[in-house]
Order: sequence, then structure tokens, then C-alpha cells
Amino acid sequence: MLPISTPAASKAGPLAKVKIDLDGHEQFIYKIRCSVCVVRSHRNWSAYRPGGDNGFIAAMDRWVFHLRDKHAGTDAPCMAFLSAAQQRLQLRREIQEANPTAHPADTNT
Repeated sequence: MLPISTPAASKAGPLAKVKIDLDGHEQFIYKIRCSVCVVRSHRNWSAYRPGGDNGFIAAMDRWVFHLRDKHAGTDAPCMAFLSAAQQRLQLRREIQEANPTAHPADTNT
């Protein structure tokens, strides 16, 4: 697993621990972990998404929503993506509503 000190990690802000790993099929796995919030089994809250660019966007969207909901007022550059993340979420919901049997991965984010 590679700790990331790239623009992606800096955009996530100071509460995030960002890592990119490779799965058994040599595909990227994006992990964004909150350094503050602890959930079940004493693990930190995290977003985990496989895939290329869409996986990164999906992980960052979850992180942005986590910051909004749990750490309001946190200064993180990724919060500039909140509006776009909300639009992607709305689109996924509309697609799921129109086709309830569709797999969530079929919505691209």
C-alpha cells in the first residue's frame, strides 16, 4: 500500500489519511480514512472504492459528505467538490429509481 502525498491527499485535508493499493487484479483501490472518527471494532471511519478514476471520485465523494456531516467547518480543499458530489449522488439515485435492479457500480460513481 502506498501512502499518498500528492495533490489528492492534500485536497482531502488534514483529517484524511489517503492510500492507494492494488488488488489481486492489479487494479487501484482508493482508501480515505478519517483520523478522528472511530466506528465499529475501534477502526477509523473510511471510504474504500476500487477502480480507476471513477473509484477515486466515488471515494472522494464519500469523504466530502463525511466532512460535511461530521466535521462541518473543516478547511479542506475537497469541499469545493461538494456541489458536484451532490449532483452525482442525485444522478445515481435517479438511475436507481428508474431501474431498481441495476447494480450501483453501473452508475459510474
